Amino acid sequence: MTGKLRMILALGAVISILTIHLNIQEGYAMPRDSRQGQPQHEAGRQYKPEVNTLNKLALVFAKAAAKHQDDKSDNLVLSSYNATTALSMLSKAANGQTKEELAQTLFGTDAAAMDAEIDKLAALNTEILDANKEQVTLKTANGIWTNDDILTLNGNYAADLKNIFDAEINGERFSDPTVPAKINKWASDNTNGLIDNIVEKLTKDDYAILASALYFKGDWTKKFDKALTEDRGFTTDDGAISDTPMMQQNFSEKGDITYLDGGDYEAVAMTYGEQDYKEGKEPTMRLVLMRPKDDSNAARDWLSDQADGQVPAWTDPNAFERVIGQVELPHMDIKQKHDLIPVLKEMGINTVFDEDRADLKAMIEEKNEQLAVNKVTHDVVFKTDEEGSEAAAVTTIGVIRATSIQMPPKRIDIKFDRSFAFALQDIKTGTVLFAGAVNKPNNDMKPKAAAKGPKR
Repeated sequence: MTGKLRMILALGAVISILTIHLNIQEGYAMPRDSRQGQPQHEAGRQYKPEVNTLNKLALVFAKAAAKHQDDKSDNLVLSSYNATTALSMLSKAANGQTKEELAQTLFGTDAAAMDAEIDKLAALNTEILDANKEQVTLKTANGIWTNDDILTLNGNYAADLKNIFDAEINGERFSDPTVPAKINKWASDNTNGLIDNIVEKLTKDDYAILASALYFKGDWTKKFDKALTEDRGFTTDDGAISDTPMMQQNFSEKGDITYLDGGDYEAVAMTYGEQDYKEGKEPTMRLVLMRPKDDSNAARDWLSDQADGQVPAWTDPNAFERVIGQVELPHMDIKQKHDLIPVLKEMGINTVFDEDRADLKAMIEEKNEQLAVNKVTHDVVFKTDEEGSEAAAVTTIGVIRATSIQMPPKRIDIKFDRSFAFALQDIKTGTVLFAGAVNKPNNDMKPKAAAKGPKR
């Protein structure tokens, strides 16, 4: 990593669970400076404050989502960056306690300062997109669909959505049964077909659908050799072993991968995008893979614990050393849909869901009407193979009339063949886009052998 690579964009929180074998040999390592091995609170000091806020929020999101996930053995993949964008659009219509809760939860500030924080988020998004427009495919899209049958969208609110979020403004008649298909097509178009069903049906009392989409596709700086991929055992947290396609890569050049010994965990980072320093080309995104050293510590639990401290060291590229070594990583093909309402309530956002107390009057012209939120869903897809990674997220918010609401370096050899965590990060800005932990890298994994005994 170079000094120019200052920040990490958080696509979200992706929780996955794998088993990793690590074999470390001494050799060349990038000279350590005063940043190496520092306490966690030093990790994000070179980033903009809003980046540290977003990266911390990604971990808080992951912890709350893990708590409310029914199947604790499943993967957990989120993009809090995407969810924050959608909720920020909603917050522009909020007042009073509704806005206070959104401001405190999303940005750690009060309602009076929230608009400035949203402006910073919009500027950061532009910076991230500009930094990645040549090396990888990264795009965002925002939109609102309103029910012109019942209420009138406030002009100032519509202007905010368009000017700040570059959102599409779509006035529809929700009595038209083709409207859900239009919204779903928008989602598909903005996620390369990965997410194509965010709205199933609309009722006469639904007033608005807000949606934010995020899409990423990047090729590894050093691609895996498909000839080396073979089915190997992957150990889940209950000790069961299942076969899954396992990729192998020998990183023999200095800096092909970077490594961090985080005390209770180990991490490696692999980059996306072409690297040609003579031509001035540097990777712009990286995938950080983290494995707890204690085999009995599930990646989900470990990642949740990260929310309780300061900004963790793995968010800082400068905390990593350049190494050589071998990495074994499974194909990942993960698709999830989350109901975020219980997650957001866990995080402190409650009033916006209360039909008697929610204040979203800035969304509409009719000030005698009461609106509230009755739906917040989060669709996520994350795929990884020998070529690179592809990921998408769409956060969908439903707004309804309140009366209708229903609530020769050091060498490391590492195998990601048991539960592991990961984060997809923008190198320049430091924002985490996706983060998580994997326990079942593929939905069709077949058990290989009976477990010898529980891991925990």
